[in-house]
Amino acid sequence: MATSSPFDSVEFPSFASLPFREGDPKGAIWGFYEHISNSPIKDELGSLNLLTSSRILCASQTEIQHGKLCSLNWELHKPFPAGYKRNGLEHNVFRMPEIKGSYVMDDEIHMNTQCGSQWDGFRHWSYYKTGQFYNDLHVSEVLGLEGDGKEKTVNAFDKPARNGIHSFQGKIAGRGVLLDFFSYAQENGINYAPNQHYAITADDLEKCAQAQGVKFEQGDILFVRMGFVHWYETAATEEDKQALAQPPPRAVGIKQGMEEVEWLWEHHFSAVASDTPAFEARPNKLEWNLHDYLLALWGVSKPKSGQIYK
Repeated sequence: MATSSPFDSVEFPSFASLPFREGDPKGAIWGFYEHISNSPIKDELGSLNLLTSSRILCASQTEIQHGKLCSLNWELHKPFPAGYKRNGLEHNVFRMPEIKGSYVMDDEIHMNTQCGSQWDGFRHWSYYKTGQFYNDLHVSEVLGLEGDGKEKTVNAFDKPARNGIHSFQGKIAGRGVLLDFFSYAQENGINYAPNQHYAITADDLEKCAQAQGVKFEQGDILFVRMGFVHWYETAATEEDKQALAQPPPRAVGIKQGMEEVEWLWEHHFSAVASDTPAFEARPNKLEWNLHDYLLALWGVSKPKSGQIYK
């Protein structure tokens, strides 16, 4: 029997009533999860709190049918070159000279963790108006005057930082729901190029869910396949890949509008993921991004780049 949790069934406030705490930015849920659990410690998990033992057990009993494993990671070196001129994967293989009498080979990897398939942590994106990360962590607590990490001289494993992604370890397991919008679009005469700006609306997502028989539950991990990885693997030229690395990138994604913000809020996903560079459509001409709501205001993490099958 699964251990009960105060997050097994959560009654969230309406979007219109946010912020949860007076004085926080409009739309923020900061302090809500501590309120539910009566915890005196600042929350660092956000909506991952919804992935309770009961939900995991229920998902394993009702959703697993074939027992097959399927990795959702894209290769670490893709896309190449990396977007926004980030340092992509460097993989060096060499012989260990200190060990004599045999050939002992080691590997070293250097990379920016925002490249390839990865989870966005809660220190990645601050709210654009105030410089606050999730749950009122201010940028001044993360960065020094030079713009470098304030804890750069301290081993992060000896002194884990607040809102560090290490808090996610062992927490991400639950019921995943897939909206294959790319296939839905092809079947319904909706034409777009995944490497160009195309905005998928909340109405599009609802119609796709209805067509594919997807029913949402609180705490679901939402996957939206938009076709970007398929395009990259089957149609992208070297010129396309080079252009993709230059900011701002161009790619299909979720529309950045308040209707989409409210749609995401009302479904209370534990996390959202896609096969696109940013989840939301790029480039963005607005002052704010869905990143602001998902990561900074709500604590909803989101993997990106290649998380959905090709």
